[in-house]
Amino acid sequence: MAPPARNNTHPSPFTKLNSHVSLLRPLQTEHVDPTHPSLILLFGWTDAQLPHLQKYVDPLMSMFPAATLVLIQATTSWYFTSEKRLEATLAPVVDILKGEVAKGSHFGGILVHVFSNGGSLQLVTLRKALARTPTAIGHDAQNIHSTTALVLDSTPAEKGLSSAIKSWGPPNPILHIMAIPPIALLYAAFNAVNTFICGNPPVFEEMRTTLNSVDLLPSITNPTDPKATPRLYICSDADKVTPQEEVLTHYEEALTKGFDVTVEKFAGSPHVAHARSDPERYWNAIRRLWAKAVTSSRPVSSIT
Repeated sequence: MAPPARNNTHPSPFTKLNSHVSLLRPLQTEHVDPTHPSLILLFGWTDAQLPHLQKYVDPLMSMFPAATLVLIQATTSWYFTSEKRLEATLAPVVDILKGEVAKGSHFGGILVHVFSNGGSLQLVTLRKALARTPTAIGHDAQNIHSTTALVLDSTPAEKGLSSAIKSWGPPNPILHIMAIPPIALLYAAFNAVNTFICGNPPVFEEMRTTLNSVDLLPSITNPTDPKATPRLYICSDADKVTPQEEVLTHYEEALTKGFDVTVEKFAGSPHVAHARSDPERYWNAIRRLWAKAVTSSRPVSSIT
């Protein structure tokens, strides 16, 4: 099956909710396929601009035209922003989730599509914000989640400093080498404040643990069934930012925890460029993931 057609005539009409969150309303409101997701959460990689992310927005909206798409962008400033401000930035996403899940039986579920470690760190922030949100759960623990699926593209890395150097360093080889000492100092300062002053676990350790949490989106995902939210890992042997072996280690951990996981290992494609390398394979893997999520889903409740 060919990959979804892209809209090349004009950019999708996003509504910008704040500096990091944008909203795209459904392209189709009639004759909606009830098996399609109602909401797509797209977490961009660090410092990715809208023209870069549009290459993924268009195929997703072509595949699921009745979905509302929320784009959450990531910037290097994440590392130097307080947790309170980070969660406040994602407050509109929490509100959108509340509104969508409140539709009950008319809610088709959530596809969570995460790019790189910057996107994963934003997902960690969203999970914390949801965990702090007062909830009203349904009648029993078996009916509190909606159809959900998770795509992890080029994430998670394991070594934070190495990833930071590869992500933040300029592409010029000489400048890249010169940038290593200041990047290392900045990362060490961040890590010291985060771990020793704020009392948090190392950020990449927390990221990897969170991504293997059963209750990925508190009050939305099933908190007890690891197979309720199928996961798809997408990686490559040529990824220099998030080495394939670090992704596969996380994949193996997910298997041992009982998650329903699949991995697509690409050959030769750079970081967050796997869809460009083989679009048909990439998008068909996401179609299969969502079909699997629909098969394993149960009734939905709401958060208030």
